[in-house]
Amino acid sequence: MEVNISPLSFIANYKGLTGDKRLDTRAQSLWNSLSKQPGSTISKLSSSRAEQVAYYRLLENKKLSEQKLIHELTSRVSSLAAGRDLLCIEDSSEINVVANENRLQPDSGLGGSDNADNATCFKIHPGLVLDAQSFNPLGFSAVKLFHRDEQQPDRFERNYKQQPIEDKESYKWVEVSQSSKITLAQSNSVTFVQDREGDIYEQFALIPDNKYHLLIRSRTTRCLWNGSDLYTAMQELPVAGIYTIEIPADKRNKRFKRTAQMAICYGTFHIKRPANLNKAGYAQYITVQGVWAQEVTPGVDEKDLINWKLLTTHCINNVTDALKMVEWYSARWYIEQVFRLLKQDGFGIESAQLETGWALRKLILMQLSSLLKILQMNIAYNDPEEGQCIEEVFNEEEIRVLVHLNKTLQGKTIKTQNHNNPQKSKWAAWIIGRLGGWKGYDSQGPPGVICLKKGLDRFNAIIEGINIAKDMCTG
Repeated sequence: MEVNISPLSFIANYKGLTGDKRLDTRAQSLWNSLSKQPGSTISKLSSSRAEQVAYYRLLENKKLSEQKLIHELTSRVSSLAAGRDLLCIEDSSEINVVANENRLQPDSGLGGSDNADNATCFKIHPGLVLDAQSFNPLGFSAVKLFHRDEQQPDRFERNYKQQPIEDKESYKWVEVSQSSKITLAQSNSVTFVQDREGDIYEQFALIPDNKYHLLIRSRTTRCLWNGSDLYTAMQELPVAGIYTIEIPADKRNKRFKRTAQMAICYGTFHIKRPANLNKAGYAQYITVQGVWAQEVTPGVDEKDLINWKLLTTHCINNVTDALKMVEWYSARWYIEQVFRLLKQDGFGIESAQLETGWALRKLILMQLSSLLKILQMNIAYNDPEEGQCIEEVFNEEEIRVLVHLNKTLQGKTIKTQNHNNPQKSKWAAWIIGRLGGWKGYDSQGPPGVICLKKGLDRFNAIIEGINIAKDMCTG
């Protein structure tokens, strides 16, 4: 399928964003600096103390709102979505800035943490859009930022179970899915992929239709319309097939690489409406397909065995359909990489030196587009298909510069030459990696995200130099 992509899709456009031309210009300037040096602090991005103060004031200005920044960020994926089958991967992560708690002002967009007794964090819940066939990242369809008010009554005091979904924190799943449906309206289909926290009856009742589907890992058993319960009924399903998957090593969790043997089964279930929703007007039951992927590898400790009970609104007619759901659910890895990049590998948003949570929240939104490009290149270098079409990652001017750089960065030996397809993003990742200090030897391993970030910093500086030279020649 041929996709018509405008070069402007890659460039933030803050014209008219705030209603103040001066602020719009400053916001564009900050974004341009962030794209050239992703992850840098405001002080490093600024050419003078005056510019540094101006950027701080911009981020504190209420005219530059989160919603306006989110709209600008998400609008860029709409054209790429046209005619495609898409996965929208949703998840939440906590941005904890306790290291700067002495600098941060109270009551400034920060709240309680899941992991510590402090009020120095906020949460981000994005929708990361992937092509459903290639898993190539295309952009963000929606982003929700929020924090927990420390003065908020606890679940018992609020009678949490009886609250309408709109008043619960879990409404973020419904909210982001609904916003994503608007952003991705030109797509052929969208499947929202979510972890167990997204297993909410209200979401199954509100989101799916013929075009939009859910794929969610089950959080708990459910009462079925026939009087049984979900997990009991799933255990009675016959095994439809046996397959193997490669489990990567995980040093943090002391997990060794292994080949896992998986049994898969599937069936149709009618989940009964929970009693606390009887007065809310939802359907008496929802119909879902259940897919159970259970590891049966001999000799593996029971606590380490993979056990995924998945619920989806897709039709499951055979084991191939069931395996596709398992593969799509595994794509959650991509959004985990987004959070890792954002918080640790080169971006370090948790260490940004700003004085309010509101400013930090805006900065994170402006950083996401640069982060996406690094993720795309990192994925491309490990992709047998060499990543996505290069025009989905770089604009026309950038590609022309990449062509020139490729000639200068290649060595004289075969091993030090770029053998990748110039139409694919892996070819560009090779060049960006070389700019970041990678030697270009495949035996050395692929360029990592830190290397790619450094390379992208240098590449963007080259682009800026070229544009300055053009202005001087025409001035």
